[in-house]
Amino acid sequence: MVIHVRQLILLILALLFTATVPAADDRLEVHVDRTQLHENQTLTMTVTGEMPFSMDLDMLFNLGEMELPSPEEAALEGNFEILGKHQKYSLRSVNGDARAIITWIYELAPKQTGTLEIPSLKFRDARSQPISVDVLAGQAPAADDDAPMALVEVETDKSDVYVQEQLVLTVRLFYRGNLIRGDLSQPSHKDALIEAMGEQQEYVRVRNNARYRVVERRYVIYPQNPGTLDIGSISFNGQARSDNGQLNFLRDQSAPIQVPVKNVPADFTGDTWLPAASLELSEAWSDRSTQIQAGKSITRTLQLNALGLLGSALPPLEAKYSDAVRSYPDKPEMESSVDRRTVTSSRTESTALVAVQPGEITLPELRIPWWDTVNDRQRVATLPARTLTITDSNAASATPPAQEPGQPEQTQPPATDNNRPETPADPAPMDRTWLWLAVALGTGWALTVLFWWLNRKREADPEDASSASDPTESVLFADLESNARAGSAQTLSLLPRWARQRFANRHLRSLSDVVRFSDDNELEAELERLQARLYGEGGDHERWSPEKLVQRLQVLRERRGTTRQSHLAPLYPNGLRSPDAKA
Repeated sequence: MVIHVRQLILLILALLFTATVPAADDRLEVHVDRTQLHENQTLTMTVTGEMPFSMDLDMLFNLGEMELPSPEEAALEGNFEILGKHQKYSLRSVNGDARAIITWIYELAPKQTGTLEIPSLKFRDARSQPISVDVLAGQAPAADDDAPMALVEVETDKSDVYVQEQLVLTVRLFYRGNLIRGDLSQPSHKDALIEAMGEQQEYVRVRNNARYRVVERRYVIYPQNPGTLDIGSISFNGQARSDNGQLNFLRDQSAPIQVPVKNVPADFTGDTWLPAASLELSEAWSDRSTQIQAGKSITRTLQLNALGLLGSALPPLEAKYSDAVRSYPDKPEMESSVDRRTVTSSRTESTALVAVQPGEITLPELRIPWWDTVNDRQRVATLPARTLTITDSNAASATPPAQEPGQPEQTQPPATDNNRPETPADPAPMDRTWLWLAVALGTGWALTVLFWWLNRKREADPEDASSASDPTESVLFADLESNARAGSAQTLSLLPRWARQRFANRHLRSLSDVVRFSDDNELEAELERLQARLYGEGGDHERWSPEKLVQRLQVLRERRGTTRQSHLAPLYPNGLRSPDAKA
């Protein structure tokens, strides 16, 4: 604490002329800078107290360690939150009467709207008078050409959801200045599961002709009961220092959001309610053969992959087996990963099957109904029936085959006759070198032709490598379709990624590659409209309709083989921007 020269002189005078301090009354006064404010504003309260003070030599040389009393603050916390507090004091002596004048400055934020009272505060034997403050609902109107110091915005990716369906909540904090401290609250609800999605993002945006720093956080929410999901206000309290060094208290809160939560549809036929953007069932075997020898084992692995569901929500895969095999299931494995777009989960169940009785068995079809939240309809993930043949272990025993009639009897080679002419000598070493060289060259040439043919066949028929049996393509397309319907900028980066997987073409790296590959003018036009909506200035949002874009994407997905390469001009001369372009 800094002691000014004037105060030091007063202290010395008080020390020189004060032996004993006569009794005097304590005093406490309270003032506020405003008596009416909005709920997103703060007020400054100044409290001034005065009390008798005695000084000696020890205190003179330890002024920074003096402990002065403070008014009782507990009564304030009922209606106000104390965002900041600091104090200053001065000393004076008149005719031997030394007194300490202490000033406390509080920054207060109202906890509710209406008429709030700053109660009477107590300081030693003195009490202040109460003060009434009117707190208005809503945001304070900004002054002319004056952008607010802080803004909190909240939005959801869907206007309504089914019970237990994924809902993504995005929270954005806009603030000006250099943030010193800040507290941004998190969403909470007793009837919903809420998880953060990845790390928070930080960037810069211009809003209301002012440059803001932005902190963006995303949350995934799973409402557990039908009705209305009430997401309360997200509030922010902090301090920032402006470019000119001024310290500003920042405070704002978002408007509450209500999201209707629909019950399970009456026409859903499944035992377990599974609302997801995509759900696929697959299997893998340790041996691809459909024949098992009695007494031998084989492992069957079932996997359920979902987009938009947590792993804990996926049901057990109830596979049934006949008495001809014994089943030994392993412990199920459940995984969930959360990124900034969605939740991806899987449930894996492995079972060891030991063949017992010879014969033919059929593993029944496995069906799991689920609800497609993208198209709002029921679908069924199906695993077809599979037939296995169990062979007798005795039939496979290793016995030497009997000699068939008419075959010449195998005998030992005749003994060598020493009087017989000698066999011609081996070829010269040089002849053997040329022989091995010719064999090596011939083998290399044959392998080169084989690899060329396989590679040519793979490029000529990319449909063989398509995703009919690969769940990754379906998951990618479901994500692409969902973002296209929402008009999201993620559509532009997901399209090349999906196309590479769908057509097994690693050269589809950008949006322009996909358009040239598709040779679809309507698809190109719809992508231009999407980019104009996302990045154009004053774009006509009313004319935007995602259905045409989704239709062209579905047409592209149904194509087989390689689409001819078109010699189009670059994608962007007419205003279509790259997905990486900044708005």
